[in-house]
Amino acid sequence: MNRLGFFGAAAIASVLCFSSSPALAAGEVSGAALDLVVAGTNTGNGGLFVSRVIRDAFDFSDAEMKYYWSYSNVNAARWYSAIVDEDHFVRITNIADVKADQLLAINAVTSPVYAGHVVVIIGAPIDITPPYDFYTPYIEGTKQWALPIADSTGSEHGQNPAYPDSRRVDGSFKGSLPGTAYMRLYSDAYTGEILAYSWSVAATSEAAVYDAYERPFAVGEIDLPSYP
Repeated sequence: MNRLGFFGAAAIASVLCFSSSPALAAGEVSGAALDLVVAGTNTGNGGLFVSRVIRDAFDFSDAEMKYYWSYSNVNAARWYSAIVDEDHFVRITNIADVKADQLLAINAVTSPVYAGHVVVIIGAPIDITPPYDFYTPYIEGTKQWALPIADSTGSEHGQNPAYPDSRRVDGSFKGSLPGTAYMRLYSDAYTGEILAYSWSVAATSEAAVYDAYERPFAVGEIDLPSYP
């Protein structure tokens, strides 16, 4: 089922802020996410947005969501657990396997308190490792990747003009609505293992980078059997 739906690929392309032109996919999950972005649908942030995306992508009822993941609205921590436990997911641990239609989920942590977050990956990672680009902080022995995503959040994914957040319009960020943006992944330069993430692609030493110990995170691809 193609979830670009009523809006269509041309309409979606007209509103997305992807100056680096990643190859966007029209798959079920990414297509449903982009439909919500184009429509400006207020879904609620984080897990609420992704739960709506999954319901739209697979035409699920609340009962079907509960059948697969025990809740009709799955929060970020539960999406993280589902990926790690491979509960109707295949976990992705190598950057070479990251692609559109997958989820990136960040678990909740208690110290310092963080509620977690989850996004839909809508394009292939873009290599921004020096000498291609230079975005600090640089970590020896790693490669850096700009990751095209769609989410709903009250916190802007940076103000890098090359890797923008679509919710910044005329100098003002309109949060808590679906939008497109970029996060950043770090991978082992030799093995490709995903090691860390950053909220944005920022050309500043203040851009925080979190490994899986500081803020557990996981990438996963939905793997659904037939609904009985």
